[in-house]
Amino acid sequence: MKTSDTSQNTFIDKSIIMFFIVTIFITATVFAFKYANYTPCEIIDFDINAKNYRVGEIIRFKDNTDGAFKREWNFGDSSKVRSGLSPFHTYEKAGKYNIALKVNGNCERIKTIVIKEKVFILDSTKLAKFKIPSSIKVGEPLRIKDQTKDAYRWEWRFGETAEVNSTKKNPRYTYESPGLKTITLVVNDDTRYATRKKINVLPNKKKTTSPIRRRRIPRPTITTRPPIKVAPDEEDPKEFRAPNIKDSDFAIKIMAVADKKASAKDFGPYLCNNLQLPINARGKRTTFIDFCNKIKGKNIKIKELEIFRNKNNNCIEYITIQYSRTGLF
Repeated sequence: MKTSDTSQNTFIDKSIIMFFIVTIFITATVFAFKYANYTPCEIIDFDINAKNYRVGEIIRFKDNTDGAFKREWNFGDSSKVRSGLSPFHTYEKAGKYNIALKVNGNCERIKTIVIKEKVFILDSTKLAKFKIPSSIKVGEPLRIKDQTKDAYRWEWRFGETAEVNSTKKNPRYTYESPGLKTITLVVNDDTRYATRKKINVLPNKKKTTSPIRRRRIPRPTITTRPPIKVAPDEEDPKEFRAPNIKDSDFAIKIMAVADKKASAKDFGPYLCNNLQLPINARGKRTTFIDFCNKIKGKNIKIKELEIFRNKNNNCIEYITIQYSRTGLF
């Protein structure tokens, strides 16, 4: 009986030993596999290459991580997850995007990029076209004919009020006050292709007659008539040009508006008094006067400013501005 008990204990001890040996072998194998394919998350790196980082531009992404065999790219715009070493991608909207790269299914790194609005390129063939005389007198009717191709809707402003004065193709207008006026035409509701021209409105002086003085004793006198001077033809006023202003000085003026030290009216000479000028502020369409009212009293920092001017009269026609808010609002 003694010998039988000893044999049974020896058999059990060997089974336990074999169990531990197998378990250690499996654990070591799994650890070795994970170690061979382990990529520290802190060394994940990738490049983002683009020229301007704008809407519609092709942007290239490239993974630089050593030992990577599986990659998952998330471009942050709800598009499909991509794979590959160096994919390409384009964005359809301006904004801030978080680019996430997951390597080998374990580690992930995120980089943030800012995509700006697509640069507006003016198509001169779409500009509103009309002709006006260089000057006209108060009270005289002004008749204008639109010559814009494919125009089907019109908004005329004749410079005496901020409102639309006519929506006809060939309007008629009579000025009530003298001065240099700006005539603006917007066709098909596209303010980017508005055309502005200057007209000099002259005062309409009425001839007055002085009373005749009678002399009690008329005395004949011999006088010589001075030569009759023919008044020269009234010269056409010089073509109007808006004053020049550097982009940096324009940005300083905008900051002055934010500090309540200036207003939208101070920009009138550069905008040819068109305070309803369309602009793009932080990716949103608005007007210049609404933009000034929005930033008044705010702490802002201008990151980028682009100004588009009319080559003929130097008037600012379109503005793109990127800015950030600082402090408490």
